[in-house]
Amino acid sequence: MRPLTADDPPAIGPHRLLARLGAGGMGEVYLARTPDGHLCALKVVKEDLAHDSEFRARFAREVRTAQRVRGPFTPAVVDADPEAPKPWMATEYVPGPTLKEAVREVGHFPAESLLVLTLGLARALATIHTAGLMHRDLKPGNILLSPRGPQVIDFGIARAVEGTVLTRTGQTFGTPSYTSPEQITGKNVTSRADVFSLGGAVIFAACGTPPFGVGSPVNALAKVLKAEPNLEVLPEGPLRDLIARCMAKEPEQRPDTASILRELSGLPLPSAAHGWLPAQVNRQIDAKAGETEQARAAERTTAPVGNDPGQGGGTSWWRRRSVVIAATAVTALVLLGGGALAWTALPPGSEDGPDPTAGASEEPGGESGEGSGGEGDGSAEESDHFSGFMYTLTFSEDGEHLHVFGSGTLSTWDWREGELIDEYPTALGADFTDSGYVATAVNEYVRVWEGGSDNRITVLGQDEEFGMFDMAALTEDASTLASEASDDGTEDGDPILHTWDVESEEVVSTVPLDGYLHALDYTPDGSMLVGASYNLNGEDTAFTIVWDTESGEELHRFEGEEISDFALSADGSTLVVLMDYAEVLSVDLTDGSTREMDMSGLDEDNVYEVALSADGSIVYGGTSWPTADTPVWDAATGEVTPVDGLRLSEVIGVSADGEHIATTVTEGGHSTVRVLDTTDHEVVAEFS
Repeated sequence: MRPLTADDPPAIGPHRLLARLGAGGMGEVYLARTPDGHLCALKVVKEDLAHDSEFRARFAREVRTAQRVRGPFTPAVVDADPEAPKPWMATEYVPGPTLKEAVREVGHFPAESLLVLTLGLARALATIHTAGLMHRDLKPGNILLSPRGPQVIDFGIARAVEGTVLTRTGQTFGTPSYTSPEQITGKNVTSRADVFSLGGAVIFAACGTPPFGVGSPVNALAKVLKAEPNLEVLPEGPLRDLIARCMAKEPEQRPDTASILRELSGLPLPSAAHGWLPAQVNRQIDAKAGETEQARAAERTTAPVGNDPGQGGGTSWWRRRSVVIAATAVTALVLLGGGALAWTALPPGSEDGPDPTAGASEEPGGESGEGSGGEGDGSAEESDHFSGFMYTLTFSEDGEHLHVFGSGTLSTWDWREGELIDEYPTALGADFTDSGYVATAVNEYVRVWEGGSDNRITVLGQDEEFGMFDMAALTEDASTLASEASDDGTEDGDPILHTWDVESEEVVSTVPLDGYLHALDYTPDGSMLVGASYNLNGEDTAFTIVWDTESGEELHRFEGEEISDFALSADGSTLVVLMDYAEVLSVDLTDGSTREMDMSGLDEDNVYEVALSADGSIVYGGTSWPTADTPVWDAATGEVTPVDGLRLSEVIGVSADGEHIATTVTEGGHSTVRVLDTTDHEVVAEFS
């Protein structure tokens, strides 16, 4: 990723450019922000192609087809303009290295990673072929790596470019080392040409060189036609046999994608305790994410506030629901219980995967089912808990432990010693209660533990079609659980809020929602439930709503344009609401009265998180700027009470005894947890 130059336009179409991602056969590629605040990779056609009317027609046709491609391993085409002076298209942005970059930098992939890579590529090609497309140029440089699996990009574009650049000479091949024999001869080119390229990409991942070795393009083409690929680099067994058939010279001898998926579904899947990628590649992904956030930060610094509808105050992209769930961007590997792979890595219709009702002994962390923490086991270093993004920090009731929830971790720590105490499977949403219960939302179900990861007491939702669970909250006694799902049992349905009786495992009430939640919590006595949303599409409003738990009645609603967030006092009498990054309200839940916090003298649109001191007398505001002092208010008067040098990020946790406050410092995609003494705000512990 490189900064924009003076020659780069500030925007293309409705999308503001943030940085340069590189250049390809089609032209320049930019990181851009869409009008609704999401990130995209925007490809602009180079000059010579832009002046070719035949290319424009092919490009328009391929883009229209590509827009029909929707799948977990194919970033969606979100916008395009084939009629622009320089035609362009925008796809979902995946902040990760290409397979080529990853292998060249960290070496070959282990057998477990090769299996998931093959599964993901087969799923991607199946999605592309179903839409009526061929990729034609599948290669390591067109495969991005993300926690949720490989992401295949540039499908369909090869054909548009190929028609102009190559067919004038009678050639129809893509990248020489990965092209199929029939693409070289121009005869009988079908979707199984992509299967040949798939095999070549997997071999590259296994050894770091192309399937027929290194050499000039002419030599590479000759080897594709006559030589045998380097299959010995693959582990002996079914995967090697499968890739051998994928690289058969005759297309009819190769399996199609459905056959590949059927064969792989019968193989034992690797543990997903630490994700599917080697640790070094995960660090590359984190570095890419860090670069992305730097580009966003630079935009927030230089762009005028409110200069267009999509600016959105610079909200952190990884906390938006569409990114957290789609991953996407790129957020977190969604793991299922039982140590299975992410659901998106399983073939369509596969029954392989976890049994949500299975005993805790199958959870990641060892055969005993106990958390993977413990003295001397090295788990903290091996699993790299604090890579990716951090969401919440919650102190235990006695203040001795700190629960950490992020895209790569759901864990409990002795914060004084920096020692991992317990570890749960990662999740989309999580809630820790003072009484020792934990609830996590993961796709098709919600799980509840009591006292630790070795005692899972129930799984809710696995027998019904509720859609994708991504938020959960428990009452202190764990008798009642609230969760967000969808009204039609699909990921695209309208959001609804379910209330469950945990003991009977039944839904007792359902409330429609105006938008998707990113925060949900009960008051300590369980009498009220509070939820908050982002505005994701630029049309609806963001909100914080307080419901009466017993009746389901809406007691209070606070609305804004961009973001809503909240914090509850320890006794449940006070609610602090953050709206639009720039308005903070203190709400007395006993009578509904509100007080505005004084925002004068503070940087505009720079409050990303709110938290209350244990006694409810102080309101803290977390910021996204590492050099900005934290805004602090007197809750009773709303007046600013500056604390020089106090810097809290957008992740804040306060201990129940009021003696400590936790926050994070993130650099290069890796976070450090800091615990401060609330009397003098000195750092008393730090671990990462």
